[in-house]
Amino acid sequence: MFFYPPIRWIAHTERVAMSTNTKEVRRFALVISAITAISLAISGCSSQPAQVIDQQPKTSQFVLDSFQDGEFLTPFEPGKAEMGLTLEALVNLSTLGYTEEQLKPAIDWATANTSLLTSAGLKATYVFTAHAAGFGDHPTVPSVLFDVKAAIDSEGLVAETNNFAYSWVILALMASQETDLANQVAIQLTKNAESTGGYKYTKGDSQSAEAADVTAFAVMAIKSTEEFGSAEDKTAKQAANEKSLTWLQDNLVEGTHYVSYGANDLAGTSYGAMALIASDVDASASVEWLVAQIDATDFGIPSAYSEGASDVFTSVQALLPLSSLTFIDVLNKINESK
Repeated sequence: MFFYPPIRWIAHTERVAMSTNTKEVRRFALVISAITAISLAISGCSSQPAQVIDQQPKTSQFVLDSFQDGEFLTPFEPGKAEMGLTLEALVNLSTLGYTEEQLKPAIDWATANTSLLTSAGLKATYVFTAHAAGFGDHPTVPSVLFDVKAAIDSEGLVAETNNFAYSWVILALMASQETDLANQVAIQLTKNAESTGGYKYTKGDSQSAEAADVTAFAVMAIKSTEEFGSAEDKTAKQAANEKSLTWLQDNLVEGTHYVSYGANDLAGTSYGAMALIASDVDASASVEWLVAQIDATDFGIPSAYSEGASDVFTSVQALLPLSSLTFIDVLNKINESK
């Protein structure tokens, strides 16, 4: 078991806290190639191809093999299930072509453990995962969605949550075809950006800085609603995302990756690449950088603080961008299946 330095541990905990904290903090495009002869109709929101090619299947297998008894992931403490990461892994693996049958132990575990959904962000992650992984018709989903909607006030504010969770809420609402409410929450999220265009986990938090992963996730969530709302809403969302994309591009190190607390930011690079891809910005250098981080032995991806060992948390978050896919592609796949 490795240990994070105190400051970095706080940041890392922010990325997962929706799974372990009832309040705030957390911390989740196919290469278009003539060689593969796969045609892709490009829309302003990026579109999900009819067929997905998993560009790094050994890394995907590393993640699947990391499930305890096929049911859940335990990235921090042996035997202790981490609901948020388990759900995100289900989203990513199903998008990369793993079937409901292959993922059945994890799906069964998730549906049997909804008591672990202790925040609006986690509940939203569950709803989005249900639609992405093919169990959107499970009887638990409507009640969890009801709870998500109940946490949103008349102005689109989500109670006791952070900006990363806001993005999950928006994606869950979009997957559930609650587009008007998703737009309302997206407008609120645009107001949560810092003056730089970047996002902190909690707006205005004087103890933290803007982070690439939460900024990128906000970009994707807001973009998913771009066709909805009034003309004024659309203008506001476009302006906010343009500023956030500028922040993401300006903060790339060597044009390839992000750094946080003095160390390479694998989560930020994964999410940042997805936001750029979803916005039709070339992110090939970031994707190549992520590929170069893959361990040659087990094909997982080490984190900056895993002492060289492959880190399942980092590996899960990299799955989609390793194949140049984004959460917008996941949402498009969900919509195509309905």
